Amino acid sequence: MKFAVTVVSPPGYIHAQAFSEVAETLHHGLQSLGHDSLLTTEGRLPGRQHIVLGPNLLPGFALPLAPDAILYNLEQVQLGSPWFKPALLALFRTYRMWDYSERNALALRTLGVNVAQVLPIGYVPQLTRIEAAPEQDIDVLFVGSMNPRRQLVVDQMGALGLRVGAAFGVYGRDRDALIARARLQLNIHHYEAKVLEMVRISYLLANRCAVLSEHSSNRTEDAALAEGVAFADYAGLAQRARELIDAPQERERLRQRGFEIMQARPMADYLRVALAMA
Repeated sequence: MKFAVTVVSPPGYIHAQAFSEVAETLHHGLQSLGHDSLLTTEGRLPGRQHIVLGPNLLPGFALPLAPDAILYNLEQVQLGSPWFKPALLALFRTYRMWDYSERNALALRTLGVNVAQVLPIGYVPQLTRIEAAPEQDIDVLFVGSMNPRRQLVVDQMGALGLRVGAAFGVYGRDRDALIARARLQLNIHHYEAKVLEMVRISYLLANRCAVLSEHSSNRTEDAALAEGVAFADYAGLAQRARELIDAPQERERLRQRGFEIMQARPMADYLRVALAMA
């Protein structure tokens, strides 16, 4: 079968690159199943089944889509989110929908959107490509948009003497270079819904990074990763980071075990199930 993995990419909107690694994961996963796949920003290529990433951008960017396109939502579904307005929900009701999170899928169903398939983010070897820098001059790195909830934790870590880096709007090789320089990668939820940010975490685990994450609202999902991700409640993140920076052997254990957990989740297996249900 022929596929096109589409990233919705409005002109001048650099943040569409946030979907690049998931797009690559889908692309390589499809190829490993023997399918013909290409990466594109087009939405209506003849003879191809489109899987569209970044569909939350579609209300503001009229990308022509094939009528059988699959929209794959990677945004957290949360009351107050700037994305989930009537125009987007109408689109979601028009096309076949996938989501990476069971919690998201349940939330969308309460909004009248049927999620046909939950497709978790799995592992492909092509995304293991970051080598840790010989000298890591960043203790803790947070990559993502900043809000007061996140800034407070970053400030608390700085007050504990940690060298904290925060980056937003940095993608690809530039972001990877920052990741390589950091001893510990930080994941903090933006919204109180606390859906686990596997879009971010999966790439870090695939690259043998030590990850500290705030607990999500799904403790079962957290437990499945607990041997390879250090979890803490929001109020305890700064102190846990301090402890991990002072414990290089524990960070090394997290790096190795996190990679093993991610490697045991082949994207091809998830895609095989999703496509059988399509």
